[in-house]
Amino acid sequence: MSSLPTKEFRTSYHDHIRHDVVPHIPKSGGQLLDLGGGIGATAAEVRRLGLVDQAGVADMIDNSIEDTKLDFTFQGNFEDPSFLDNIVAQRGKFQMILALDILEHLLDPWTMAKRLADSLDEGGYMVVSIPNVRNFRASVPLLLQNKWDYQDDGILDRTHLRFFVRSTAIDLMEQTGLKITKVTPSASGGRAVRLFRALTFGLLNSLTDRQYIIVAQKI
Repeated sequence: MSSLPTKEFRTSYHDHIRHDVVPHIPKSGGQLLDLGGGIGATAAEVRRLGLVDQAGVADMIDNSIEDTKLDFTFQGNFEDPSFLDNIVAQRGKFQMILALDILEHLLDPWTMAKRLADSLDEGGYMVVSIPNVRNFRASVPLLLQNKWDYQDDGILDRTHLRFFVRSTAIDLMEQTGLKITKVTPSASGGRAVRLFRALTFGLLNSLTDRQYIIVAQKI
């Protein structure tokens, strides 16, 4: 992530609404922090839907030139402990934190997830999406062709530093002390994938799960 803080990266990778995640975001009110939220398209949409009262982003890219109409933006290095501390010092604790396809880019996602959980107000929610490395696009070439070819995006994004399956993604969130309220897989592919999932009676769904959307609450 830190090697790509360019205008090209911002407009091609980080300017879209995560329509796959938005339906799973609970209504919390208060303020939302979208960690790695790019120019804030998803954060702005969540606020527009009335799920939160205020919304902002923290990213490595500079949002100051973008007309995001967010309530706040922060730019800095996620893994610098003072970065998140300074945000909380200025804004207070949050009722909603999003970390969508960001934790796998970090050297220590476990520490970051715990620090994000500590930045939540009581009753607040954290919503994360984490790619599933068991997906057939990664596992089949590895097992059958001895290939592990990094790509510009997707499950084998060359900027991924950590890899997860369903159980380890859940472990990542459980170690924060938050209570997991929802785990939703998102399938990759079209008709062929749906047929495969039906014919295997769901027993091999993890091979076609593209990522896991996890909702956890601070209780």
